[in-house]
Amino acid sequence: MALGPRLEVNQTQRLSMTPQLRQAISLLQMSNVELFDHIAEEVEKNPLLELVEPETLHDDFVATPRGNTELAPIHSTVSSGNFEDFDPLANIVDEKTLRDMLREQILLSDRNPARAACALVLVDELDEHGWLTAPLFEIADRLGVPQAAIEEALETLQACDPVGIGARDLRECLEIQLKDADNFTDVMQVLTANLDALAINDLPKLETLAKVPHAEMDDAIKALRQLNPKPAAHFDNGIVQVAIPDVTVGRSAVGGWAVELNTDALPKALVNEQYFSEVAKDGSEASEYVTECRANARFLVKAMDQRAKTILRVATVIVRHQNRFFDEGINGLRPLTLATVAKELDIHESTVSRVTSGKYLYCLRGTFELRFFFVQGIGRNDGGNDIAAPVVREKIRKLVAEEQPGKVLSDEKIAKMLQEDGVDVARRTVAKYREAMGIPSSSQRRRKHI
Repeated sequence: MALGPRLEVNQTQRLSMTPQLRQAISLLQMSNVELFDHIAEEVEKNPLLELVEPETLHDDFVATPRGNTELAPIHSTVSSGNFEDFDPLANIVDEKTLRDMLREQILLSDRNPARAACALVLVDELDEHGWLTAPLFEIADRLGVPQAAIEEALETLQACDPVGIGARDLRECLEIQLKDADNFTDVMQVLTANLDALAINDLPKLETLAKVPHAEMDDAIKALRQLNPKPAAHFDNGIVQVAIPDVTVGRSAVGGWAVELNTDALPKALVNEQYFSEVAKDGSEASEYVTECRANARFLVKAMDQRAKTILRVATVIVRHQNRFFDEGINGLRPLTLATVAKELDIHESTVSRVTSGKYLYCLRGTFELRFFFVQGIGRNDGGNDIAAPVVREKIRKLVAEEQPGKVLSDEKIAKMLQEDGVDVARRTVAKYREAMGIPSSSQRRRKHI
C-alpha cells in the first residue's frame, strides 16, 4: 500500500458555551437586586438598551415578543404586585447587606435545618434598629410551630454579629452585649433592670440598689453608654429587610393557592428601535455597531423574559408540592428535592438550583427563599408518603419537652414511639437529630431532674 498524505473530514457535535448562553445562565442565578444592578451596567454600555418606567413606554420601544405566562394547575399568573412604595434600585449596594451576613452566620452555625429555617424567618422580622419587635407567639402561630421552637431560633439569631442583633427591647440589647463582653456584673444587672432611673440620672437610687459607691457606679454607667443600642444602624442605611419577593402566593378565587410573579421586582429593559432605524439606514460603520448592539439588547431582553418565566414555573411546582405548608406551617412541609422539580419541568437540576438560589416567595406566613421548601424525607412504615425531616425533628423535640422527670425517654424509646406513629426511623437517626437540635442525652436530662 502506498503511503502518502490524505485529507479526512470528520463531523462531530459539541456544546459551545457562547457569550449569550453564558449571560443567560448568569441572569438565571442573579437575585432581583443583582439583576437591577446588571441591567443598569448594560444600559451604560449599549445605546439601544433602555431602562424605563412602565408609564413612560411608547411605540418606539419594542421588546422581543413574549408569550403568555404558562398557567399551572394552581393558577400561576404574572402580577404587578403591591410593592409601589418599595424602590429596589434604592437598595442596591456594593457590599454585603446585614441580611446577607446574618443568613451566612445562621447557616454556618446551626446544624439543625428546622431551627435555622426559623432563625432565617426572624431575620426578616427585624426592624431598622436590628430589634425583633413582633411577639414570638405571633411568629410561632404564623409558622405553625410551638413558641419554644421560635425561642430556640432566636437564640441562634442573637448569637450572630453584630452583637445585640435580635434583641426584643433596649434592655435585652444591652444585656446581650454585656454578656458577650463578659461584663454582665451585679452592677450592670441593676442598671439594665432600671433604665428608667438611669434615664433621669437618679444616681442615689441606682447606688442604693447596687450597693456600690458613687465612683464605681459612675464607671459602670460610662461603660454602659459605650454599648450600641441599635446594632443594625450602621448597615445599609438602616434597611434590614432587603429581600424583595420574586413571587407571591395567595388564595385563589377558584380554590387552592395562586402563584404570581412580582413584576415590580423586575427591571423594564427594552430595545429602542427608533434610534436603530435612524443610525442604521446610512450603512456606515456606526450602522454595523448599532446592529450588533440591537442583537445584544434583544437577546438580553429575551433572556430576562425567560428568567422570569422559569422562576414562575419552578415556584408553581414548589407550591403545588408544599401546599400544606401554607395552611399548616412548617409541620405541613413534605419531602422535596431539586431532582423532583427538574424532572416535572423537564429541565436540568442545575437550572432549578440556580433559580431557587437568592429568589424569594412571599405568603401570609412570611418571606422565604425558594430553597427553604426543599427538605429531606424520612420513610414511613405504614405505607404512607414520606415525612419531611423537619417534621420528624419537631416530633422528637415535642416528645422530649413533654417527658416526665421520672420517665426520661432514651433515643431507643423515642425511635420506637415514632415507629408506632408510622415513622420509619432508627435510634441512631434520633440521636443525630437530637444532637443537631442541641438536646442533651437521656442520661444528662435525667441528672438534670435529680
